[in-house]
Amino acid sequence: MNYKLWFWIVNIFTAFLRFLFIGQAGLTVDEAHYWVYAKFLSLSYFDHPPLIAYLIKLSTLVFGNSEFGARFPAVVIFFIASFIFYLCVKKLYNERTAFFAVLLLNVLPVFSFLGSVISIPDSPLALFWILSFFVFIKIIETKNRNLWYLFGVSVGFAMLSKYNAVMLPAGAVLFLLLSPTHRFWFKEKRFWFSFLIAFALFIPVIVWNIENNFASFGFQLRHGFGSELPKLSLTFFARALGAQAGYISPPIFLVFLAAAYFCIKEAFVKKDRTALLIFCFSFPTLILFNAVALFNEILPHWPAMGYLILSIYAAHITLKFWDKRWFRNYTKIAWGFTICVLILAPLHIMYKIIPIEKFLPQAQAQKIKHGIPESERIDVTNDLFGWKEVGGEIRRRLKEYPPKSKPFLFTHKSYLASQLAFAVPEQRIFCLSSKIDAYDIWQRDLSSLKNKNAIFICSDFFYFDPKEYGGAFKFYSDVQEFPVYRNGVKVKNFFFVECRDFSPSNLDPKFSAGLLGGKKNLSAQLLKFDKAVFKFINAKIKCVPLDFYASLFSFCDSKNFTLSFYIILILSIILLWKNRRNDFWTNLALMACVLAVSSVITHFLKHYFERPRPLSALGEENVNFFYEKIFKHSFPSGHTQSAFAMCAFMYMTVKKYWYWYIILAFAMGFERIYAGSHYPSDVFFGALIGSLTAYTMVKIFKKYSSDINLN
Repeated sequence: MNYKLWFWIVNIFTAFLRFLFIGQAGLTVDEAHYWVYAKFLSLSYFDHPPLIAYLIKLSTLVFGNSEFGARFPAVVIFFIASFIFYLCVKKLYNERTAFFAVLLLNVLPVFSFLGSVISIPDSPLALFWILSFFVFIKIIETKNRNLWYLFGVSVGFAMLSKYNAVMLPAGAVLFLLLSPTHRFWFKEKRFWFSFLIAFALFIPVIVWNIENNFASFGFQLRHGFGSELPKLSLTFFARALGAQAGYISPPIFLVFLAAAYFCIKEAFVKKDRTALLIFCFSFPTLILFNAVALFNEILPHWPAMGYLILSIYAAHITLKFWDKRWFRNYTKIAWGFTICVLILAPLHIMYKIIPIEKFLPQAQAQKIKHGIPESERIDVTNDLFGWKEVGGEIRRRLKEYPPKSKPFLFTHKSYLASQLAFAVPEQRIFCLSSKIDAYDIWQRDLSSLKNKNAIFICSDFFYFDPKEYGGAFKFYSDVQEFPVYRNGVKVKNFFFVECRDFSPSNLDPKFSAGLLGGKKNLSAQLLKFDKAVFKFINAKIKCVPLDFYASLFSFCDSKNFTLSFYIILILSIILLWKNRRNDFWTNLALMACVLAVSSVITHFLKHYFERPRPLSALGEENVNFFYEKIFKHSFPSGHTQSAFAMCAFMYMTVKKYWYWYIILAFAMGFERIYAGSHYPSDVFFGALIGSLTAYTMVKIFKKYSSDINLN
């Protein structure tokens, strides 16, 4: 069987089906929210990093503000990701397993629908997760050091997709730690440089968070780990596993459990490298989020990337046990059930073919709220419909107002605001919510709305009485209902309330962006963060061994004897004499030049910036210091510059003791903060100056002096 040919047939055919479907139903809540992202292009966003916004913006520029335009990136991304996934499995196993794994990917609901039809951050995350995994496989297979650059770029774009991508470098490090034959990569500078590349690509997200009071980082930490002290809850855990089984498909989820067991067994008992690779890039994510589920509710798609890589092993064991009749029959039933669900879901979305009321108890089926039967309220597909009708109603109401006195539109939920924004893309939708969300970022200043009239809009699912805004408006009209029908049955109610004379100053602060705080100046926020980290290290981390360590070096520094410098210098001379005796004096002279040049740069910067030391800026009563009392010329740290200059030089000269250089250099930087002598930024830039000077000068000498041997 030509598996490669059949892969392309399946990949092209399924992509064609998805293109046929994506314009047939309204956007989900999340998709509409990310579409609004594209209207407010930024370095990052309250909920997620920015890549999904850029993709949707690019697509809608081509295809317009339509469901097809918003979802086009998801289909294309899944098409490309499937090809890379096929290549991954082919390298790990063979073409037959690769084809079967792609089939499995197209069967599992979490991948065949959630990530391939709906445009969410998980779509680009899956692409770059698979790409990173593929590049890592190539690195292990070919030992091509330059591929680390591509790995860093791929991880960086994954981190621009979703914060979960932080588990990618964790997976790479875990594999190198667990595989003795590959630990040599820790000595390779390109390996570490790949992390710098990923970090550099992620800097826009960090900058945005600094300017916005770390709103996104804080939100995700609270969202993921909760805002209260954790309490063990088996209910949360069982609910999370059940939801994950639903996203995977319950009968196939049992195969994944078996795959997890056999993967661990082969990785650690049989020492199988392929199983270990899959383990390292899947289990950390699965373990992390399911551990969180023991204490806090999680969304079922959070650990999806773990299942993505584990699906490779699930395909492998399915083929491995295919000869067993009972397993073959079970697999056919499990796949048949899942494929039926996949077919029914889009058909129900388009044609409403499942009579949900027949699956409910009679009392619950007859329950009516806001004129909507319970069977229609729990049908989540109804949320995809009615938005065009509501958009038409909004336009009709706005036409009744003179052009210069048109009211602004607002609601109380970000979910509704995003759906309404997509329904009337030519209008701005405001969200006066009691919950901090992305709209607080986009509408910090409401002064332009002062004295304006407004139309409040909500639905039966998210009902809210606008009179709770109190004196923010001087008048509220009666509630006006707008019903939405699907196949002749009322499935949704929207409610309109006219509000007059808006006064932002009278708005309860809980409904404004005040709780989030104003946008901050980047440099001011960096300095604030710098001081916060200093206070944490200098005041919060206290123990007797560290006090002894800091006091010893501080005492010596107070006597103008830089003990730390001489320790590293003497160790460097000993190692050079022991390992590079033939060119000892040449290397020693070069190290002296490195120290001299980096020290001159540091001395110049100290006098140029004249930054006060922590003792001067914060006061002696607010700084834990030992013997050394210095008040001027804090930036950058000369001690750290010297330590990193020598250690970086030694790293490039006598590599076999590389870990000691790292320990000594970082210990020096930590001591300067712990002893109250420098801020973290002083230490960081001191380390940067020392390292770059050593690297540059050694490279220059290697290139232009044939008499110097530094290899």
